[in-house]
Amino acid sequence: MKILLAIIFLLVMVSIYIGLYLLNKRTPLPEGCEDLKADCEGCHDYSCTNNPAHYRKKEELQ
Repeated sequence: MKILLAIIFLLVMVSIYIGLYLLNKRTPLPEGCEDLKADCEGCHDYSCTNNPAHYRKKEELQ
């Protein structure tokens, strides 16, 4: 009986997760938040995904 309750609980939790994920995917972005790519040029942290160096071609970097 405990195993059955655990399986039902797990299925309910997974169903809730999937439902909320799908609802979140369908929610439109608020106005002004469509393009959030930062225009940062100040820091030299190349591991940051907002660094413009990630969007340049390799020939431009050399």
